[in-house]
Amino acid sequence: MYAVVGATGNTGRAVVSELKRLGEHPICVVRNANKAREVLGADTKTAVAELDDRAGLEKALAGSKRVFIVTGHNPKSAEQQINVIDAAQAVGAAYVVKVSGGRDVTGPNVESVNGRAHYQIEEHLKTCGLQWCILSPGLFMQNIVGQAANIKNEGKIVQPWPKDLAVALIDVRDTGALGARVLRDPGKHAGKIYSFTGAATTYGQFADVIAEVLGKPITYQALTLEQAEHGMKARGMPDWLVAHLLEMARAGGKGAFSKENTQPIRDIVGRAPITTRQFVQDYKGAFS
Repeated sequence: MYAVVGATGNTGRAVVSELKRLGEHPICVVRNANKAREVLGADTKTAVAELDDRAGLEKALAGSKRVFIVTGHNPKSAEQQINVIDAAQAVGAAYVVKVSGGRDVTGPNVESVNGRAHYQIEEHLKTCGLQWCILSPGLFMQNIVGQAANIKNEGKIVQPWPKDLAVALIDVRDTGALGARVLRDPGKHAGKIYSFTGAATTYGQFADVIAEVLGKPITYQALTLEQAEHGMKARGMPDWLVAHLLEMARAGGKGAFSKENTQPIRDIVGRAPITTRQFVQDYKGAFS
């Protein structure tokens, strides 16, 4: 039996959806069963547990042999995901797949608290005795949905990323498609780390694609890191999240998310990654 921990987030939803398309019926470990059924479908199997509750996690994961972990960023994510791994092992699971960060922003000494957490979780997973696989997707196309109000109301995208910087974006649905297949086949994928992206582009080109699909002008405004920091703090964002987003932009400016690697999607999913144009067409309602 399969379990997906973090099933109601963007990537978790994509994994659950793909598993269902492949004929599986995973247990979705969530905090709110009603919300889970709203976003994942009324037929979704759910188990309620808090990530800090080891006994609750063991109960929720009971009977699961393969566990997919993709929980949201927060200052406690290392403790929480290690709790999930240990609970999975305690109830007899054999294989864990974790969505991690990019290879250039994950490590013991990176600036981002989330990058350090990913490293800590990965090291625990590799040495806990379970079979494992780690996924390192590129930056998500879906992050641009956070610009929806600017796009709709002002016809612009405002970010601390240079307009012409190469970025290899990935649709979360591709991560879900790859993740579901990796979860189903530990014989092929256990012990591997997969870094993967969609086709490289730039945010300026992404803005042009959005403009073409929407049929209206969209301008791209690159903020300085100082301007971005001021804006995020003014909106009441917590300090840890501001620091994380600034570190991602800083690392991105040095090329951390520029390298294209579409081959894992092609090899494992059996098709090319979703393009930015397809993404915008599918999410057109969010921007118009």
